[in-house]
Amino acid sequence: MSHRTRRINGSQPLETVTKRLVEQEDSSRESFKAPKFEWIDEQSVFDNFVEELTKSSRVGIDTEFHRERTYWANLALIQIVGDNGIALVDPVAVDINGLSRVLDGPATIVMHAASQDLEVLDRACGMIPRHIFDTQIAAGFLGMSTPSLASLVEKYEGVQLAKGDRLTDWFERPLTATQQAYAASDVAYLFSLHDQITANLTRLGRLEWALDECRRSKVPNKPTLTPELAWTRIKEARHLRGQAKAVAASLAEWRERKAQSNDIPPRFVLSDLALVGVAQQLPRDVESLKKIRGLDHRYLKEGGASSILNAVTKGRALKPEDVATLPSDDRPALGNELKPAVALVSAWVAQLARNESLDPALLATKADIVDFLSGVADSRLNKGWRSDLVGTRIHSLVNGEAALAFDREIGLILEARTV
Repeated sequence: MSHRTRRINGSQPLETVTKRLVEQEDSSRESFKAPKFEWIDEQSVFDNFVEELTKSSRVGIDTEFHRERTYWANLALIQIVGDNGIALVDPVAVDINGLSRVLDGPATIVMHAASQDLEVLDRACGMIPRHIFDTQIAAGFLGMSTPSLASLVEKYEGVQLAKGDRLTDWFERPLTATQQAYAASDVAYLFSLHDQITANLTRLGRLEWALDECRRSKVPNKPTLTPELAWTRIKEARHLRGQAKAVAASLAEWRERKAQSNDIPPRFVLSDLALVGVAQQLPRDVESLKKIRGLDHRYLKEGGASSILNAVTKGRALKPEDVATLPSDDRPALGNELKPAVALVSAWVAQLARNESLDPALLATKADIVDFLSGVADSRLNKGWRSDLVGTRIHSLVNGEAALAFDREIGLILEARTV
């Protein structure tokens, strides 16, 4: 089959579908119109609203939260769209735990760029969606690289959303009409985007790819570190050795626990610079503490000095080899003979992403390629659609069964190798 008539999973040629999708887009752009919504700040009204949502086949959700001056992300507003319209729910006035019935139910929860929202919902409701459709992730399978909600709405709806103020205080009450309209617009188009993106993915034979990636998105990329491992997040602390390392670990653990209990950022308890300075100097009294660079006197108030010294004492009693460390990376190392292949495969993957109108980051990252070439069993390129589209062909390339050629019109081509 000619490369000019590529087909995906037996569906129509990619160029034909893409051309038709582009032709279907309306080039006109409408001005933003504030959507209708209901403001909910009474428990009984919210409970009734949730009851209706449990009957819906899909629910759109977005959240507004602040975390600049807190340890935990604090939910300030939750926007929900269901069969009966849009609601802006005030989580300060309403216990939203009942929303867990919807999140854990059969409905598809439609969201956009949901990773942080999932964290917030998990803390607020003790639950994340069982079935999620992330419009940002799904759009990546149509060639859009991490698109904003505004760009998707403009592309598919021909509407330019009003720009919001990123410094908005979402805890302000009452919210202004402009703030409420902006918040409502974050969910107003989710169902329409879901319909159109799903239809386009279906035409391309990629719907299952997108759904699989949405399911994977519910698993955090990085595990949450325990307080005992908090020191590993401090770059300067990771370079310490011996007793200084043990003291840094003790201080970081104390700082993390205090930040959690007081719901403040760790830096408000003790800055990284001060923490490392204390670990290096190993002070034994308050006067020694005051001489350490970066240790502002505000850190020493209200029992801070004694707490720091107690953490230093605890660190002194800890053997360096007993300091908690991240689990060892027991993945097989990439052999020297395959290291040149990383750049070669990366170039071909980038070309393939362009050819197939895929977000390159969704197709394969450099880390994915290294894992795959190293023989990591759970590499993403060993599974599902990535294995079919990328993994098996990389195997052919590195095993000498295929070779890369360059075409002036389409770039790199993977061809069967003749011996």
